Amino acid sequence: IGTSITNTIVSMGQMGDGAQLERAFAGATVHDLFNLLSVAILFPLEVISHYLYHLTNAMLPDSVGDGEKWEGPIKKIVSPFAGRVLKANKDVIKDIATGKVDSCDAYYPALCLDGIEDYKHCASKCDKDAGEEVGVDCGRVGLITCDKTTGCPAFFQNGANLHDDSISGGVCLVLSLFLLIVCLMGLVNVLQRGLAGMSTRIIYKATNVNGLIGIVIGAAITILVQSSSITTSVLTPFVGLGVIQLEQMLPLTLGANIGTT
Repeated sequence: IGTSITNTIVSMGQMGDGAQLERAFAGATVHDLFNLLSVAILFPLEVISHYLYHLTNAMLPDSVGDGEKWEGPIKKIVSPFAGRVLKANKDVIKDIATGKVDSCDAYYPALCLDGIEDYKHCASKCDKDAGEEVGVDCGRVGLITCDKTTGCPAFFQNGANLHDDSISGGVCLVLSLFLLIVCLMGLVNVLQRGLAGMSTRIIYKATNVNGLIGIVIGAAITILVQSSSITTSVLTPFVGLGVIQLEQMLPLTLGANIGTT
């Protein structure tokens, strides 16, 4: 469901032209409806029969341990840079959801041993069975935590309270939205300049293929970039510019979802 929003945001990059925006939004809606209908059909079937659980359990290799996660190459490249700016503490929402704590106030104020801001002195967890105490044997972090490899991010502050971390999160949100809008506008501008004349007709003919071939093309592109969101987000401006027909978005979207699987 979350990836459905990505294409819609990307289509907004063509707000400067009403006709392009209409086509791009329609192209984004193809992916949105595919995701929503897939969940609407498959989720009730899974709740009733648990067939997805049994199917994936049978496919799981013995070498994969419980709780292991696959990390794509793009995330491996981007995560270290993002971790130096802001790293969210996922334990907060997990502990609140499971009832371990009543509110975020239990994580404040943030505390680093000896005033040293690194993972060992700030974010390492106390061993309650061994009688360790916060502030003596281990530190405490709030909504913003530190990373084992990159250390504490730029927006982490020793002694920060809930208000401080909330402001830091808000600043990062505004900055990220600003950068996203600038990048989308730049992407559309580059595509408009680069796809003028002959190149537009070449791509139009290349994508005007049988639906099965379109699925194969979508899957192949996604396998290369390791993300269906990237594939469909790039295709959305193409639809807005009229380079790709709206009807071709469905097989390409199907292929992108097969490729990411």
